[in-house]
Amino acid sequence: MSVKKQNRKKGTLSVKVLLKSGLVLCVCIYVTYVFVNQQISLSKCDDIEKEYKEKILEAQRETQRLEDELEQTGTDEYIQRMAREKLDYVKPNERVFVDISQE
Repeated sequence: MSVKKQNRKKGTLSVKVLLKSGLVLCVCIYVTYVFVNQQISLSKCDDIEKEYKEKILEAQRETQRLEDELEQTGTDEYIQRMAREKLDYVKPNERVFVDISQE
């Protein structure tokens, strides 16, 4: 009878150890899965952050360009340039060449 009890204890003990090992393995797999998903999410967030930083830099450059143009609006050169570009004005006795290949 003592042999049967020992076999039961061994069988019960091995099942408990097997269940605990399985549980530990499942927890390890879950933790690894969560870690990998977080790394992927962080990578995506870094990419989005880089895109926004580039957009901010571009907007700052555009703002600086517009501020520079605003400073020049009162000068005679700016007025002449705008008259030439927007209104197609020319100076007296100035020759104008028209490129007909673009039309």
